Amino acid sequence: MTGSDTRPRPRGACARAALACAAVWLTLAAPAAADVFNGRIAFSSVRTDPQAKEFDIFSMSPDGSDVRRLTTNPATDRQPDWSPGGTRIAYSIDKPDSPVNFEVARMTAGGTRHLRLTETPTGQASSQPSWLPGGRGILFRRSASGRQSSIWQMGPRGENPAVRFAPPHPPLYPSFAPDRRRIAYAAILSPTGDTDRGIFSMARSGGVPAPLFDVPGAYDSAPSWSPDGRQIAFESDADVGAANPERDMEIWVMRADGSRPVQLTANAAHDEGPSWSPDGRRLAYTSGVDATHGDIHVMPAAGGDPRRLTRYAGADESPDWQAIPAPDTDARCGGLGRSGRASGVSDVRAAGRGLTCAAARTLVRRWLRADRPRRVRGGYSATVTDFGGLRRVLLRRGDDGRRRLVAFLHQPASKR
Repeated sequence: MTGSDTRPRPRGACARAALACAAVWLTLAAPAAADVFNGRIAFSSVRTDPQAKEFDIFSMSPDGSDVRRLTTNPATDRQPDWSPGGTRIAYSIDKPDSPVNFEVARMTAGGTRHLRLTETPTGQASSQPSWLPGGRGILFRRSASGRQSSIWQMGPRGENPAVRFAPPHPPLYPSFAPDRRRIAYAAILSPTGDTDRGIFSMARSGGVPAPLFDVPGAYDSAPSWSPDGRQIAFESDADVGAANPERDMEIWVMRADGSRPVQLTANAAHDEGPSWSPDGRRLAYTSGVDATHGDIHVMPAAGGDPRRLTRYAGADESPDWQAIPAPDTDARCGGLGRSGRASGVSDVRAAGRGLTCAAARTLVRRWLRADRPRRVRGGYSATVTDFGGLRRVLLRRGDDGRRRLVAFLHQPASKR
């Protein structure tokens, strides 16, 4: 950029790495896969009430199949956020008995045991919940009329709500890094209205916010931490390096300190709300013709090769990806191959001396053929845990002193 260049320049760390801000396709090293399974994707949609445009929350398998409705509230339910263990979802609801404002609620992964968590005073709202790492609490946004807002924290069942951070600019979408050392959030920077946002971070103890990405006049928002905490995905309508002439929303990713920002999407669509897969290799996001018409898509974390998961004429939005805990294993064997595509089995893993992927798949087929028994021929016991539509299955054998384990996901045939 020359001294006479009048294009928008990002402030903060992005300004220190102007070349990295150019919209070019870069290959980012995918973080090491964690000991988790990629579970279901929760999202909000008006598909059950397109005329009134009231949102409900749904979940689906990572390939877009087996869509399940989780809320049936006549008012709007939005902004789902999976708990770290994959068993609960926090979300925003319309404030009961009020034409405006919101509260925070939670439910199980399968859409049961709905519980309202916040009792916000009249004229105020609680929204945008985000589970703390470890699941011992929830961050959320508390807002009032005008531009008054702050970041609050409460226990997992709504206990002891209290203000945690009060940044100088109205904050949105707060979330802790996986190591809980910092939070990231978007801030409204425009003097009036909500036309200019920037992305900031702050130490867990508070202090002065650090700008991570802020193009003057641009709508930089919805930061999302990668599972290893090294990167942040976000949305922005900034036109940096003439890579977004339409000035529509695109998906970006940057390092956690704001350096090396990269624009991942470059199209005439409205791309928003990125969420990482638990293994850090993919991003789920909404893409459509505008902010009220979109479908859930996934793409590699380095960009390119987008895949559309939902097809609805209205709005499917706010995807969040469930992390299902997985045991330590030695080998990742994929699925069952062509012959097993209809089995509902995915991501087979194995551990133990002499337990090859071929042997692991054989054990999985035995379990399926025997109609999911508690014991499998060969001395293996089966433990099945439901995570709201996906089952985690563990086949263990340890009677000879050598631990052997097969772990995989099983999606039973939907009854809906």
